[in-house]
Amino acid sequence: FEGMERQTPPGRRLDIDMYAEGDKARRAPRLPRNLLDALRKLEKNAAMRKWLGAEFVSAYVRLKTEEWTGYMRHFTEWERENAMDL
Repeated sequence: FEGMERQTPPGRRLDIDMYAEGDKARRAPRLPRNLLDALRKLEKNAAMRKWLGAEFVSAYVRLKTEEWTGYMRHFTEWERENAMDL
């Protein structure tokens, strides 16, 4: 919303297939690789804190961090077969 309000240009257009040629987009902004990285960015994002409220953002980050922690405790079938000495 802030970009539209300030009429900030969206940046240079990239006419490539990001799945096949994503490595060619060297200066393109990258999305977080996982939930934890996304939460860390959200926690530091002043605009989101302003729009959603700092209290909401903090509570959401706490809740989703607990979700991430639970996910990281889970062993996949591949991990059981290949990484665990049973």
